[in-house]
This record gives sequence, C-alpha cells and structure tokens, in this order.
Amino acid sequence: MGYAEKRGNLYRARWRGPDGTLESQPGFATKKAAEKYAQDQEAAIRAHRYVDPRGARMTLTDWVNVWFSGLDLEPSTMDNYRYLLEVFVLPAFGQNSLLSLTSEGIAKWERGLVANGYSKKTASNARGTLSSALSDAVPRYIPLNPAAKKKGKGRKGGSRVDRIETAAKVWASPLQALLIAERAAVISGGDATFIACVTIAYTGCRWSELVGLSPALIHDDAIDLHWKLYELNGRFYRGRPKDGSMRTVAIPPFLNGLLARHLTSGAPLKCACTSRPDADGVSWCTGDSYAFLTSQGSHYRRSNFSERLFRPAADGWYPPRAPARARMPVLVDHQHPWPGSPLPPWPAVQSGQPFTPPQGRGRPRLTDDSRVASWLPVLPGLTPHGQRHGYQTWLDEDGIPYVAQSQQMGHEVPGMRGIYSHVTDRMLGEIRDALQQRWVTALRARAALSPTSAVPALNAALLALRGAPGTPAAGALAPKPLPESDT
Repeated sequence: MGYAEKRGNLYRARWRGPDGTLESQPGFATKKAAEKYAQDQEAAIRAHRYVDPRGARMTLTDWVNVWFSGLDLEPSTMDNYRYLLEVFVLPAFGQNSLLSLTSEGIAKWERGLVANGYSKKTASNARGTLSSALSDAVPRYIPLNPAAKKKGKGRKGGSRVDRIETAAKVWASPLQALLIAERAAVISGGDATFIACVTIAYTGCRWSELVGLSPALIHDDAIDLHWKLYELNGRFYRGRPKDGSMRTVAIPPFLNGLLARHLTSGAPLKCACTSRPDADGVSWCTGDSYAFLTSQGSHYRRSNFSERLFRPAADGWYPPRAPARARMPVLVDHQHPWPGSPLPPWPAVQSGQPFTPPQGRGRPRLTDDSRVASWLPVLPGLTPHGQRHGYQTWLDEDGIPYVAQSQQMGHEVPGMRGIYSHVTDRMLGEIRDALQQRWVTALRARAALSPTSAVPALNAALLALRGAPGTPAAGALAPKPLPESDT
C-alpha cells in the first residue's frame, strides 16, 4: 500500500510499480498529500492507466528501438516504417524524452516537412508512423498520444475541398477505364497491358493481387485472389492478400475471353526471378508462374507501371522526372490506328512560339507536322487503385446486394449481417450480367470514336461488336475455355 516518507522539511510518496519496483515522487509539503499521490498511483495500476515515471523520461530513440524490434508485420511495411523513422522522425525528435513531446510541436514539425518541399502524403505518413509508435507507449510511459490527430481540428474548408476534389476524380466510368487501358497498351506495345488494366477495372482487385495472380487460379467464370506479390527494394515475395482477404471473384464472359486470349498468346507466364528462398528471412520469389509479366518475363513494378504507362494514359502527360525532365505531353502520330502511335517525349509548345516536332537521333522524322497530335486527359489523377473505387461504385449503381459486393471486394460484413447473410449463385450471376452490360455499353461508345484500334485485343472486340465476317457474335469477345494449367 502507498505511503509517505519524511525527507527533511518535505515528504515523498512511495509505492510499488507494476513490476514490483519501489517507486517514489518527492516534493510534497504534507504527509497526507504524499500518501494520496501514492494511493492514486496504485489505483492507476489497478485500472491499467499507470504511467511509469522513469519510462516517460526515456528518449524517443530508446523507445523506438524497443517498439520496432517487437513488431511482426510484412517486410515491406517494416521497411517503410524504418525509412520514415530514420529519415523524418528520429532526426527531429530522437533525443526528446517521451514526456516532452507535445501535440503542438509535432503539428509544427509536420507543417515544416511540407514547407520544405515534401508532399502532404509523405508528411502525413511520417506523423502516422510516429503516432503508431507512441500509441503503444500509452499508458505505461505516457498518458496520451501527442502525435494522434484530434477529430474536428484543422481547416474544415480545406478538408472539404480535398474530399470533393478526391471524390470527383478517384474512380473511372467503364468508358474511361477502357480508354485508359487502350492508351496504356499502345504505350507498352502489347495486349497484356490492356488486359491487365481491364482485369483490375472489372474485378476490383488490388494492384499487388493482379501481379501475384497465377494462371492456375483463373477459371471460366471466376478468379481466385488468394495471393499478393509484395515489392521490396527491387525484389518480390509472395504473401496473402491484405487483411487475409482471400476470395473468389466472379468475372463476366467478356473478361473470360480476354484472359483466355492472353494465356494462349505466347506471352511469358513464368517469371525470371532467381532469388534464394527464405534469404534474409524473406521468402523471395524464385521463378513461379504468373498471369501478368512484362515481355521480358519480369514482374511489373508499381512505380514504373504508373509513371510510364498508367499516368500518361490517364493524364495525357508524362509525369516530371525532377530535376532532369519537366512534365511533357504524350505525342502521337495520328495517321496510325486510333489512338495513334506514340512518339518520343518532347517538351510542350510555349505560348507564342512555333512548335518544333520531335527530331534527332533515334527519333522518327515527320515531314508533315499535321500528323502530330497530343492526347487529351481522360481522367487526371486516376491511379490503378482508383479502379477499385470505380468497381465498387459500379456495383452500387447496379443494385448488387451488399454482402455480394463485400465478397467481391474482400471486405468483411460487420455485425450480425455478416453472420446471417450469404452470397448466392443468383447474386454472382447478377454481377456477371451487370459487368458484361457495362463492357458492351463502353465498347459501343468507344466504337463511336473509331471503329478500329491499334490494340489487337480491343480491335477484335470492336470487330465482333460490328458483326464482321469471321468474328464472334456481338458478345464483345465471347467466352472461351481457359487453357489447362501445368501448375
């Protein structure tokens, strides 16, 4: 039981900590005040609200070393935490004691990162990592988490503008998804990119689930999303999907036809990885079968795919490569089939100055400037993950039951609804029919722009839609049996 000790003209409180250590706090004018403080500490121990007075004086660096070593997360997540801590958090607060950290100081530091040229997302991620570390120090070492953002704080107007702008551009319509997939395939020079983009749009799969998809998990009317391919420091390893969301996704007939076309096209289906298994404590990819690989048999890298293919296709501009290259428009020779044959990047024309077409070593010479055109934006700011938002929105618009939507997306249905609701074959059939109709409608709108395409898979679909001789009926790529896998 807590008690007081006489120390000169003052008293100090004494009590036993959670680990049995005798703790103390000096400086009380009366014995009664010291006893009350000691008894309050014991009450806090029983209520699991106790703050260790010695632990609160440890530095953030000391606490992070303890906290980080106890984490059990995906290697890619651990690597991201390590980067944010070493580059942003510890240089700013590493020598500060836990008890000295304040919400005001952390908020000022976050704003300072943005002022120094870092993106808002980077600054927010750095603060989020600090908040995760400090949340595990509560309540043993600190009473509250000073890095946690309080709801209702900040500029409400700015937050509302951000939400509205995000909602306006985060997801694509079926026609926009089709146009972006076509453009990305034209830039990459292959059907595989087109089919990969369409697969994301019409299954709602995550990017890592797409690149981790095995041919053996593609069936006539469904895809098993059982694996995810993680990218870490230029190498890849396989794991289960986010939050363990393994699922079987219903696919429409046209997508079955596209996937069958891809798997029988001769495209590489076995990656060229040669890493040793379980090296460095990680089960690296050692050369397995995957449905979507580059023409060289390597895995698509998220950043490269976005910067070189998806961003230019959605924005109509190549993103900047600071400081060497500024943002440049995507130029095409429009005498080639729609949407034109991409030309090498070239700076945008300046107002009041004549445009000089691309020329020089390795660049095609165009004798007629009228052949050069630039792509208009389809949906600036869209990302591959934004396709997942679009898929969810399509299912909402088509009136698909919530439980079936959740299964397709890999989400858990909360509460009793998740226990007693079940997905039926009829629901899955409604999903396939709704997605098939969206594809056909988008295909017709695309045909109104041009009856042909430079992308062979899409060109075949457009011919089928017109009922051209020797093509499948207007199901826009009728379903085909998928090849048997040897895995």
